[in-house]
Amino acid sequence: MIGKLFIISAPSGAGKTTLVDVLIFRICLFCPIRRVITYTCKQPRSSEENGKHYHFICKREFEDKIKHGFFMEWSQAYGYYYGSPRSVISQVERGFSYILIVDRLGAELIAQIYPQAILIWIYTKDIDVLRQRLAQRNSEDVKQVELRLECARREIAEECRAPLYRYHILNDDFDRAVRKLEKIILQELGSDTLSHF
Repeated sequence: MIGKLFIISAPSGAGKTTLVDVLIFRICLFCPIRRVITYTCKQPRSSEENGKHYHFICKREFEDKIKHGFFMEWSQAYGYYYGSPRSVISQVERGFSYILIVDRLGAELIAQIYPQAILIWIYTKDIDVLRQRLAQRNSEDVKQVELRLECARREIAEECRAPLYRYHILNDDFDRAVRKLEKIILQELGSDTLSHF
């Protein structure tokens, strides 16, 4: 039985990583799904752990992986490399299910490589919410925050103009957003998948 690949995207500050982490914690005991740990050459935040939040590698190592076709998609978002390992596809084909967090461009590239992927877009009611959340995070300077907000405006406009995602979840109430994400994931996995866990 083939697994499922869920792609989660959102503007920076919309809460996608927290939603996914809480979701997996809630359902991991009865649902066979894991989060894909992606690669980056950015410096980790104080709250981030290598191998848990990202695989943190140097720029040279990242570029070497690009040359050897290690990634199914990669980008230089916010001035740093980010990439998703190609090996996820073979794991899904072996029956494992995964959630992968990527930006909109990454989701588009993966959908071309693996059309069976289930795309989910997380959003907030407006840019001001993103600005407030990024400021509260206190992990980027003003210039970096503005860069992230500019990318957010572009991604939101693109999704409005040419919808890419099958599902859309408004994250204005965290518990409600988690419940909606959980419902989507369990519905897509189906009872057959859950009964084999």
